[in-house]
Amino acid sequence: MSPWIELNEKNVSEVPSGILGIYQLARGEPNIAYVGRSDADLKTALQGYFGKGYTHFQWVQVPWVKEGFEMHCRLYHLGGGRTRLDNEDHPYPPEGKFWQCTLSSLSPSTCNL
Repeated sequence: MSPWIELNEKNVSEVPSGILGIYQLARGEPNIAYVGRSDADLKTALQGYFGKGYTHFQWVQVPWVKEGFEMHCRLYHLGGGRTRLDNEDHPYPPEGKFWQCTLSSLSPSTCNL
């Protein structure tokens, strides 16, 4: 995972285009407020958070969609899940995939760790 970087157009423009990746967002301090993933273009996903109260981001490229989903789940739970993060839901696998949360035997829709 990259170090914390200020979330602005210049810094996000340095993220390569068209890569799969995981990201974490923070508000003014390096405490995770949101965990997300992009299965298509990480840079475009990050650009969607400009002006939404987040001030910093971290990111990491992943080679496969399944690895991205699994890392997304782990970071979501390590960050505090529904009780602490801004994420409304547990991470879901891509459409058409029926992968389970890596930290439990439950499907993402019922995982409440």
